[in-house]
Amino acid sequence: MKILNLLLIILPLISGLCLSNAFAQANALWGLPPGVTNRIGKGRVNEIMYFPDGMKLAVASTIGIWIYDAQTGEPLDLLMGHTGPVNSIAFSPDGATFATASDDNTAWLWDANTGEHKVSFVGHGDDVNAVAFSPDGEILATGSDDDTVCLWNPRTGEQIARLEGHTEHVYSVAFSPDGGVLVSSAAWGDAGIRFWNPRTAKSLNISIEDTDWVEHIVYAPDGSMLVSGDTDRTIRFWDLGTGELLKAREIDGTGEINAVVFAPDGQTLASASSDDLVSFWDAATGIPLKTLEHDAPVISVAYSPDGKTVASASEDGKIQFWDIASSKRLKTVTGHGLHVFSLAYSPDGNTLVSGNISKIDFWNLETEEHRRTIRVQPEHFRSENIRSVAYSPDGGTVASANAAKARLWDAETGRFLGTFPGHKGLISSVAFSPDGKMLASGSHDNTVGLWEIRVGELYRIGDLLQILVGHTEDVAAVVFSPDGSRLASGSHDNTVRLWDVPTGELLKTLIGHTGKVYTVVYSPDGSTIASGSWDGTVCLWDSQTSELLQTLRGHTRNIASVAFSPDGGTLACGNDDTIHLWDVQTGTRLHSLIGHTDLVDNLMYAPDGKHLASGSRDGTILLWEFTKLVTDR
Repeated sequence: MKILNLLLIILPLISGLCLSNAFAQANALWGLPPGVTNRIGKGRVNEIMYFPDGMKLAVASTIGIWIYDAQTGEPLDLLMGHTGPVNSIAFSPDGATFATASDDNTAWLWDANTGEHKVSFVGHGDDVNAVAFSPDGEILATGSDDDTVCLWNPRTGEQIARLEGHTEHVYSVAFSPDGGVLVSSAAWGDAGIRFWNPRTAKSLNISIEDTDWVEHIVYAPDGSMLVSGDTDRTIRFWDLGTGELLKAREIDGTGEINAVVFAPDGQTLASASSDDLVSFWDAATGIPLKTLEHDAPVISVAYSPDGKTVASASEDGKIQFWDIASSKRLKTVTGHGLHVFSLAYSPDGNTLVSGNISKIDFWNLETEEHRRTIRVQPEHFRSENIRSVAYSPDGGTVASANAAKARLWDAETGRFLGTFPGHKGLISSVAFSPDGKMLASGSHDNTVGLWEIRVGELYRIGDLLQILVGHTEDVAAVVFSPDGSRLASGSHDNTVRLWDVPTGELLKTLIGHTGKVYTVVYSPDGSTIASGSWDGTVCLWDSQTSELLQTLRGHTRNIASVAFSPDGGTLACGNDDTIHLWDVQTGTRLHSLIGHTDLVDNLMYAPDGKHLASGSRDGTILLWEFTKLVTDR
């Protein structure tokens, strides 16, 4: 496998403000899309599962299936081919193959020894969330957002039957140990667990009316009971003969149950919750036995085949291996992330900053090292999203937004410089004025705040200068004009508004979008404003006359980010999973960049215009070689 130049580092997410030692993780660059020179992050984890021999761990992620050595934690392979996030994994009874379910509306079958793709299962009309083999290996079941369960021949990929009856997205499927029954559960609104005869593809006269969204269902190994994990924080134990609720156990706190799994001997089960816990339960009594504490919500948990170890995956990007008897953590795999919410280049182009969950990461692009992590203390929850980051014009300060507060940080040391309080809703966007003396914040309280920054002083937080009122829905984006005299804001009220910065006067409301406006940017010369909307269009406006110059169409939907090249000639637009490059003068699409598997939330050109950084909900940052892409089109 050829590794492209400039190996950017993927490091463990080190807590605190200390500098981390650089080391290259070349495996994070496996399978780079064409035109990408670097990938930061291994993608978000959706499910983990041990191989039947216990020697390897399979990880369903947004960018593919990672295979790890279960003894050392070292990555062995990255299996790619799905064009959407991989949601679920199931091994065949003989362990020779495994199946995966994906948001690309398909399931795939893989050779467990070689990683070769063998069969595709095509027929669902929406995301495939769950997959399960029958105990004899003759049937593969899949559950989908199209509200159906499909049965397939694993050898040929032929669809055997489509089971209809659910009225919401199907999130979990499971076969009884004897193979005579298939169960499925769906999202809130369906509120039940359905039972099917997989041989006749008929619904059985058994029903369990659950009380909430059933995230996960699993049979006891002996078939004596069914256990469901719900979003109301409750694990329920059901008698399969009568459908009677045997017992219900509520976890502490406010989190949801993300996964439940039985130990191989059936004596205990483990649950993963968004309260940062893996909890163990006695299967016979439902009594809680112990918990393993994590630093972030736990997404998935898996028992080793010998029942002595569990692996857990959490939203902070860690996969951890635990000895059950001693509750001792054996090893940790890092590099997986949940969501890249925001990006910013330093003015000299040498550093890229990313906002994630409760932390800000600094990446040195010259020396190929992860420089620093700033941990941001959450305001209300265990973890909160850093929805926006911005560099000051002199490169000395970084602003961040999480919850209802904007904060300032020393870009070199990570020292906290102060907080701007005052908003009553989440802050979606922050921006420095060109002279660095003012910070703008756009909030879900429908307002824009303008704040004084005391340049050159130890305590830089100044007074509230203006509150700009006029939007009727969340303000999603704010940006200053290059000369600093005006500010543009984009809102979920489908409009862009232009403001006079010195007076706070509303100058103009730009109306043209039919959906929420998520992103707004000025061209480098200040003559044009570009706005991107959930309606799938990008509007280009004359910044002086407010005239709509042209509308760029051709994106599928959901424009979440736009960015002008430094020379102003090209506009990059990110939507569901693709980045489109447009010629600003002619409105011609120059190139489509395909590599992400989820919404592209952030786009930033490097100051020299040679690279484009994109951050996505797939948990990765991609660095694109822009010049090569344009000349090679």
